[in-house]
Amino acid sequence: MPADAVTPPPGNPRFPLLDPLRAIAALFVVVTHTAQLGGFNKEHALGAWTVRLDSGVAIFFVLSAFLLYRPFVRARLDGRPPVKVWRYARRRALRILPAYWVAVLTLGLLDSAHTPGVFGDQWWVYWGLLQSWSKETIISGVGVAWSLSVEAAFYVLLPLYAGLMARLLRSRDRDGQAKLELLLLVASAVAAIATRAAVKTIWPESVFGNQLPGTWTWFVCGLLLAVTSAWVTGRETRPWAVRFAARQPLACWGLSFLCLTLAAWAVGLPRDPFAPISVASLQAQHVLYAGTAFFLVAPMVFHEGRRSLPATLLSTRILAWLGLISYGIFLYHQPFVFAFLDTRLWPPFAGIALYSALVIAAAVACAAASYYLVERPLLRFKEGGTRSRTRAQAVAAKPES
Repeated sequence: MPADAVTPPPGNPRFPLLDPLRAIAALFVVVTHTAQLGGFNKEHALGAWTVRLDSGVAIFFVLSAFLLYRPFVRARLDGRPPVKVWRYARRRALRILPAYWVAVLTLGLLDSAHTPGVFGDQWWVYWGLLQSWSKETIISGVGVAWSLSVEAAFYVLLPLYAGLMARLLRSRDRDGQAKLELLLLVASAVAAIATRAAVKTIWPESVFGNQLPGTWTWFVCGLLLAVTSAWVTGRETRPWAVRFAARQPLACWGLSFLCLTLAAWAVGLPRDPFAPISVASLQAQHVLYAGTAFFLVAPMVFHEGRRSLPATLLSTRILAWLGLISYGIFLYHQPFVFAFLDTRLWPPFAGIALYSALVIAAAVACAAASYYLVERPLLRFKEGGTRSRTRAQAVAAKPES
C-alpha cells in the first residue's frame, strides 16, 4: 500500500484499522442496493437486516468526522500551531473532487439513463456537490452521491467549527477543554435529533433529514471520538469507556449489531426504504444507525494492539485493499446494480448472492482503475513538496502513545 496516498497530515498518526472499515461501509451500501432492487429485502427474513445496511452512510460520516477533526483538536489541546486551513482544503479537494468528476463524466456519458442532469441546465449543482440542498436534485446525477454532497458540506463547516471551539475554549486547561467540548457535542446531537423530528412533523416532504443539519448526529459521533482520542493520548489513566472499547472490541461490535438488529426489527421500519415512515420510527432509525456506526468504529480508534477477532478481520490484506479503493466502489456501483438486475437466476438467497457478487466485482474493477489512474497520482501532491510528504510518511509510521 503506497504510504504517500494514505498518510494523515504531518504530526498525526495513522489509524490503519479504520481503512478497512471504509470497505465494510462501501459493501454495506452496495448490498443494500442489490437487495432492494433484487427484491431480497421484502422476500427473505434476512432482508430485515440487508435493508438496514444503508447504515453504511453513517459509518462513512463517523469515519470522516473522526479522521478530519482529530488533527484540529489535537493541535489545540497540545498547544501546537493550528492546522492550516488551506492545506486542509487542498487535501480534501485532491481526495474527493478529481475522482468524483471523472465518475460524473464517465457515468454521464455511458449511463445517462441513471445519471440525469449532469449535462443539463443545472450541471453545476452536480459537479459542485450541491445536490443534497434541494429535493429536486438530491438523488439526481450520480444518485448515491447525495451523501458525498453532505460530506462536502461538512468539509466546509469543519474549519469553522474548529475555529469556534478554539476561541470558545482557549481559556481552559486541556482537561477542561475536552470535557466541555464533549458536553457541547452531545447537546448539539440532541438538538439535531429534536430538529429533525420537528421538521419532519411540520414538513413531511422535506429532505432535511438527508442534509448536513439532519445528519449532524452521525458526524457528532466521529467528533466525539476525535476529541476523546486526542484528549487521552499520553494520559496514564483513561476513562472506563475508552478502556472498554480498547479491551473489548468484540463486545463493541456486538453492541453495533444490536443497534442494527433493533433498527431491523424493533422500531417499526418498513422493508421498503421509500415507504412512509412515522416520525418516531425515523428518529429511532437515525439514532440506532448512529449507534451502529459508533460502536463499530470506536474500538478501532482506541485499539492497543491486542489480538481480537475484529482486529484480525480488519488486518486482512484484501479488506485493507478494498478500503484503499472504497471511494471508487461507492461511486461506480450504481450502474451495475441496474445492469445486472436480470441475472437473478436461482432461488432468493443464491440469486441475491450472485447478483451482489457480480456488482461488487464490477465496481471493484472500476474502483481499482479510479484509484491507480486518478486518485493515487494526485494524492501524492496533497502535502505539497517532497520534504513534507517524507515527514508525513515518517510520522505516520510511528504509533501514537
